[in-house]
Amino acid sequence: MTAAAALTKPGLGLAILVNANAKRGHRRIAVELTRRLPGAHVRLSKRASETDEWLRNLPASRCVLAAGGDGTAIGLVGSMDRVYPREEPLLPPMGVLPLGTGNAWAHVTGARKLGWCVERLARHDGPLPMRRFGLVEVEGVLTHFAGSGWDSEVLEDFRAQLEAAKGPSHRAAKSIYGYLSAVFLRTVPKNLLYGRPHVLVENLGDAVYVMRPSGAVEKLEVARPGTILYEGPAAVAGAATCPEFGYRFRAYPFAERMLGLINVRVFHQHVLRAVPNIPRLWAGAHPLEGMHDWFCEHVRMTFSRPVPLQIGGDACGMRRTVEYRIAPRTVQLLEWRRLR
Repeated sequence: MTAAAALTKPGLGLAILVNANAKRGHRRIAVELTRRLPGAHVRLSKRASETDEWLRNLPASRCVLAAGGDGTAIGLVGSMDRVYPREEPLLPPMGVLPLGTGNAWAHVTGARKLGWCVERLARHDGPLPMRRFGLVEVEGVLTHFAGSGWDSEVLEDFRAQLEAAKGPSHRAAKSIYGYLSAVFLRTVPKNLLYGRPHVLVENLGDAVYVMRPSGAVEKLEVARPGTILYEGPAAVAGAATCPEFGYRFRAYPFAERMLGLINVRVFHQHVLRAVPNIPRLWAGAHPLEGMHDWFCEHVRMTFSRPVPLQIGGDACGMRRTVEYRIAPRTVQLLEWRRLR
């Protein structure tokens, strides 16, 4: 069978992982994907070991897609890292079908609703357009963003509010309005009560670049392993290689500025001054008072008290010390905007 003839069957050469644990990821979604893309290999998976085994037995694919949220996508990256030889730093092509809540990678690559994405895949008959991203390594996990402070607290408060919502209010609680209400009704009051922890940001790598108010990026010639990049209060402190957190929140607008380095960011404004700046924060405005950006290989953050840590949008408990480093592998993601 020629390549042209093969591609007449929608989905041929694609593999789709459906997260069976996601609220919208269940057998109905897997059946619908199989119906719409009959040539694709569709797998409903509950555990990482199942995904690993599926990848080991999967025929060569044009693209492996994660149908779920950011957690599903990061889980697929982890499985690829375990299954495919590490001598090849670039992971096989993958994409994200949005079934989660925030969908950071899906949004930043131009994905819309699930039906729209499936239709584009069914109709596309040429090479799949890809976009390359670096990865942050945190506690052995490869991810697109991670951090401590408001981002972790807002994610936890948003999920708690979502779980408490019943009936018609559940749909509103899952939207951007629910996210913002979690910020104002839960996260902000807690920060007023407990204040900001102090953080020490220590460089553990070699090259360090800093973002200036003008938008220029300059190398810090004085930076060495052990150099203190920042010491003081922190409302948010983390690292990313993806500009968004989901919901179009450009929490790390410069994350793709330097492939091969992670964007380390500290924001230290007091909550009462930060709240009026939320629209500018959301849009990724620069410069912004109290915001510091570096591009590094490896940093360690040490906090004055235990703080919540999120990795790829999933809560990971409390930490006093967190290390972020650029992962040795990169990922190529399906660029939905360029699908014909």
